[in-house]
Amino acid sequence: MEVVKTIGPIHGALFLLYLFLTLSAATEYNWKGTTISKVLLASLIPFGTFYPEQKILRPIYKSEKV
Repeated sequence: MEVVKTIGPIHGALFLLYLFLTLSAATEYNWKGTTISKVLLASLIPFGTFYPEQKILRPIYKSEKV
């Protein structure tokens, strides 16, 4: 039970940081609403954040570099 009391707030803080950084990147890179919603939805699934990185965000980054 002691581990949950320690790790729980850390996990919550990291989740809020992820949400903040996602919204910050969305405004900086002018993401569309569907991209933002997919990235935020993936954060609710365990290890789901790997999907948007590979399938959604990587093509966006590659097209911006060209």
